[in-house]
Order: sequence, then structure tokens, then C-alpha cells
Amino acid sequence: MKKYKKMVFGLVGFTMMVVGLGGVSGEAFAFSVTPMKQTITLQPGDTYSGRVSSFVMSESNGGEKMYYEASIAPLVVKDDDNQYFGVFDEIGDRNDIVNWTTISDNDETSEPGGKVFGSIDPGEKIDFEYRVTVPKDARGGGQYFAVYIKSVPNPNAEKSEGNLGIVDYTSIASVVYAEIAGDIKISGSITDNNVPGFLLSPPLTTSFFAKNDGNTHSEVTYYMQVFPLFSNEEVYTTEDNPGSNYVLPGTSRYIEQSWENTPAVGIFRVRQTVYYDSTDNEPSITEKIVIICPIWLIFIIVFIIFALIFYFVARAKARKKAAKSKSNQN
Repeated sequence: MKKYKKMVFGLVGFTMMVVGLGGVSGEAFAFSVTPMKQTITLQPGDTYSGRVSSFVMSESNGGEKMYYEASIAPLVVKDDDNQYFGVFDEIGDRNDIVNWTTISDNDETSEPGGKVFGSIDPGEKIDFEYRVTVPKDARGGGQYFAVYIKSVPNPNAEKSEGNLGIVDYTSIASVVYAEIAGDIKISGSITDNNVPGFLLSPPLTTSFFAKNDGNTHSEVTYYMQVFPLFSNEEVYTTEDNPGSNYVLPGTSRYIEQSWENTPAVGIFRVRQTVYYDSTDNEPSITEKIVIICPIWLIFIIVFIIFALIFYFVARAKARKKAAKSKSNQN
């Protein structure tokens, strides 16, 4: 089995930091975007407008403007194991919506799937509006894109040859999960619901795969419960605040959850419960006894065992010798 990578980009949204070389040095901006995730339902022939706000929180260049590029980018699965999401310059099977969508800032509106450029002062907020025009013959199911904003060099700055410095280019995205009404198929499963039986060190981490065989995104909800070995009183649980992730159609997603304050030594009963798409469905449940035993404790236990074996063997030999000696005296 392949060594599975951890999820790099979450379905609830993601922030990517890119460091490169450029002709201007010393720029460093930090900015946010809200909301990080939007879920919308559209009808064929609909026109829908949504809004994303970006705010420049800080900068290190004495109050200079941040220049940006904002675009409508496809959201696709980009890995052999379909484990993470990102914004890429390519169109996948469920990214037709990119070509139906324009983006506007305060000054201009792009062509469908295009970009807008502008600038923003530190401490300023700017709203970007995206507008989706759904074709009347659009197929039912999921469609995915991101409002993708990144800082770019000042287009008016003079460039000098050989003056290459480190430039912090920041990018961030607001992900839009759209469902087009029509022939909707919801189908999927949970596999490899795994709770480890033995750990050398914390934290305790459980995992599973969620596979989506349908044609629209489905939400996976999951939680962990930890009990003492001989009691049903919970030591730790996320049941009241379960995790959730979207799984895109035609993909599988690897998901982990951890008990961050796992003790270094202990024996527990651990249960992982996972629901696919709805809590009305039968969940996938795995429960195991988990032993947490560090290497140093294993060495101590092994030493004690060997010491006891040596003691009893030596004692048996001493008794045998004493009995033989007594027999010879008689």
C-alpha cells in the first residue's frame, strides 16, 4: 500500500504561502478572505451573484499598496490518491462552472474564467463579486471553483538587472461548492476505518477513507470517543463537536483525527464513528483496545521479565544444588 500523504488543503478552505524570486525586494503582505467556503444550489438557466471580501491585515513596507490578481480558478483533486485539493490552472470533469463565472472588483469585471488586477492599501477591505450564469442545458451535479486572490509585484516599479531579492507572494482562496439541480446521484462509502492497537508515543491518531461514487459533493462527519479499559465514562470525545469534510464526486479522501493530549502511557478503548453524507445513514464504527507504551517502558518491562526469569532459574538451580548436597550428606 502506498504511503498516504496528509491532507494539504482542507475542504473548509485553505491558505497557500508561496515564496519566490522577483525584481522587487522587501515586500511582505498578509491578508484574509471571508468566507473561506460557500455552498450554493443553482438551477439550469439561473444567474447567481456571490461576494468575497479580502482585508489586508499587515505589511512590512511602510504603508505601500498591495497589488493583487483575482481570478476564478478551478478546484480539482490533484493527486494519485485523491487526498488533497488545490487551485490549479487546468479544468477537471466538474469545473465547467469556471467558464460560466465572471469576477469583479471596484473597477472592472473579467471575462468568464478571467482575472482582474488592482491594488489595496494596508488596513483596507475590498469586495469581489462573482457572477455565475448557468446554461439552460447544464448537467446536474456538483461544480467547483475558487475565488483566488494573490499578491503580485508593483507593475509600475522599475526593474534593475541583477537586483533579485526574496519576495513573499501570498495567495488565498474562497472555495465555492455548487450543485446544479437535475439528475443528482448521492453514493459513497467509508473504508479502512482504522484505530491503531499499539502506540509507542502520542498522539493517538485514527483515520479512514471516504469514497464518493456519486455526481455531487457529499459531507463526511466523524468523531472519536476514548474510554478507560473497564468503564464507559469518556476520557476524551469529539462527539459534541464532530469533524466534517466534503468529498468531491469521483474521488476518495483520506482523513485523520487526533487526540492531541494523549498521555504517554495508558490502555484505553477507542471508538471511531464515521457518517457518510447524512447522520440518517448507518455509520461505520471501529472500536479497539489501544495500548500506549513508550520504548523506555518496554525496555524496563523486558528487563524486569528477564530479571525474574534469571531469579527463578537461579533459585531453582540453588534448590536443586542444595537438595543434591543434602542427599550426598545422607
